[in-house]
Amino acid sequence: MFENETKHEIFERYVIGLTAIIVGITIAIISIFGPLFLDIIKYASSESAITQGMGQDLVNLVLITPICLIGGVLYLSKRDSAKYFLILVPLYSLFYTGLAYGLFPEWSHPIYTGNSEQYSILFYIVIIGSLILLLSTLSMFSPEDAPEFDRRNLTIYIMLMTIFLILFAFMWIGEYLEVLSTGDTSTESYSEAPTIFWVIRYFDLGITVPLGFIGLYLLYTRTTQAYPIMLLFFGFFVTISTAVVGMAIVMLLKSDPNLQPGGLILFPILSLLAWAGLFYLIKEKLPWFTK
Repeated sequence: MFENETKHEIFERYVIGLTAIIVGITIAIISIFGPLFLDIIKYASSESAITQGMGQDLVNLVLITPICLIGGVLYLSKRDSAKYFLILVPLYSLFYTGLAYGLFPEWSHPIYTGNSEQYSILFYIVIIGSLILLLSTLSMFSPEDAPEFDRRNLTIYIMLMTIFLILFAFMWIGEYLEVLSTGDTSTESYSEAPTIFWVIRYFDLGITVPLGFIGLYLLYTRTTQAYPIMLLFFGFFVTISTAVVGMAIVMLLKSDPNLQPGGLILFPILSLLAWAGLFYLIKEKLPWFTK
């Protein structure tokens, strides 16, 4: 991938590598300056929404930031393994860090105050950097990178993942229909923070779940041709599902009444399936793997 680099390819390598490092550092700053630690960045939202953000900040700090930094350093060092790190983060950091953090405050709600708009430059950096990584990582892969898959095991995995994606969608659709029919959820989470309610439902029902089904379809029908796209999708599933588990844990520790009991079972299973799928895609690239 790095042989006989032209001048513009050298320039692009430095841009991409440094972008990944900058995105990782920026996400770390957002996490540390937020309510999880220093509480300098204050979000105008409900206590429950802020609690969920603390869980996501924790995952961003211990998982997303290291992935960005490792991928960036490896790419600057001309290591082919860099692409397997860099492709994991663009969709998640674009939608669930840059956009979600910038959009979820309830600025029009009369009882909430905050100052997150003063730190909007951090969210813009993550959004722009994520777009650069999103457009650049797919071209790093070739058809030769795709391993061979056992069709029987692949079919079993796809069936399991499909079941839990459907359950996840129905859980969100149930709350969506409840709000449309009654004006609120049973826990009153909608009236507390309507903006974050719609942001999450639009992202999950409009992006996460459809990408899940598209990724599974491509995994079964175009395994070799769609390999980099599948890595992009499963990187998104791994990061977002891990973040949701982090949110659920913090909500549980803080006895948040908006925590759905079913989520404590469903989200960890989805996360395990996402990690299993990612491992299945890259296992032959791991140094300790032997056929």
